[in-house]
Amino acid sequence: MTSSLDDYLKVVTPYLHPDLVTPQAIAQIQALAYRLPIASAALLECRLNSTDPDIDFHASFTHLPPNLGDPFLPSSAWQACQTLHQEWMDSTSALHHSVNNFILEFDLPEYSIDASSIAAINPSPYIIFKSGMSSGLQPLIQQTLEVLQKAPNPALIAKIQHCLHALPEGASLANVGVWLARSHQAVRLTIKEIRFEQLPVYLEQIGWNHPTAPLTAYTSTLTPFVDTLALAIDLDPTIHPKIGLECFATKDFHDQKRWQALIDHLVQTDLCTPAKRNALLDWSGFTQQTDCPNLWPANLTYGDLLMGSNAISFFWRRINHIKLVYEPEQPLTAKAYLAFGHCWMSRDKVVLTPRQVI
Repeated sequence: MTSSLDDYLKVVTPYLHPDLVTPQAIAQIQALAYRLPIASAALLECRLNSTDPDIDFHASFTHLPPNLGDPFLPSSAWQACQTLHQEWMDSTSALHHSVNNFILEFDLPEYSIDASSIAAINPSPYIIFKSGMSSGLQPLIQQTLEVLQKAPNPALIAKIQHCLHALPEGASLANVGVWLARSHQAVRLTIKEIRFEQLPVYLEQIGWNHPTAPLTAYTSTLTPFVDTLALAIDLDPTIHPKIGLECFATKDFHDQKRWQALIDHLVQTDLCTPAKRNALLDWSGFTQQTDCPNLWPANLTYGDLLMGSNAISFFWRRINHIKLVYEPEQPLTAKAYLAFGHCWMSRDKVVLTPRQVI
């Protein structure tokens, strides 16, 4: 592998405060990223209302190399991901015309960075559907599960269909994934553009038979701070008790005032520590080659030369979303998802702000 995702990670690592991501966790992520190809974007998943140092890692791809799993130990999970990718890249496949990108999520081994532990990591894949896909998803999901689960449970297929048919007005399916790296290997559905007030009825309709009052009591306080919401549910085929609410403070990801208002609210309600709040708000920004010439990835050289003075080459960092994790009879918890990636932007589209260095 001539270039790896670790080349990109090195550029943004200096902006990860140890209150949010410990040096041990960074070493784990770097060891994993070294074995992965360049991604279009990546996410670090951090716990906010505890001293738990665990970090999960997500990498988003618009294409994958045929030898993706070679740096890892052979497993059915890696083989399934490779097969799904081949289906996606087949121009005659329905997935080719319906899927926007492919995400691999990794649960990192606790406190271990030795080569054997990193090589044994398995991915959990997600597919993100193209914008505007509101019909015809059922056969696409079944095709995906037939690759990832070989022979999916008919009851599971029926339950997914029920969840899709019960979607409230304005809501749609954002992505579908399978927890191949976990023992239960449940299916994850993420429902986007659902509103807080629609949650209790929808959860009841799909068979989530747990009290919603404790959840709605807290979510009612979030309305002023959240622009859009997504619901994450796991099923196999019953709906798991633990659910996630993905909160997006603003469609303008670099609107720091909106993010600060939401995160301050999390601190006030004991879902985020003050130290992690400060580290989160320091994450967002931009980095150019002049900021870190010794760390600039070599694979960007040709593109930078080709773009010349017509475009600016930079790495961006932002808070992607905050997830609230609710499990009946358990304390509510919160996670932050820190995103980063590289892009070229036409100079006439760049808007300078005090936080930007471009």
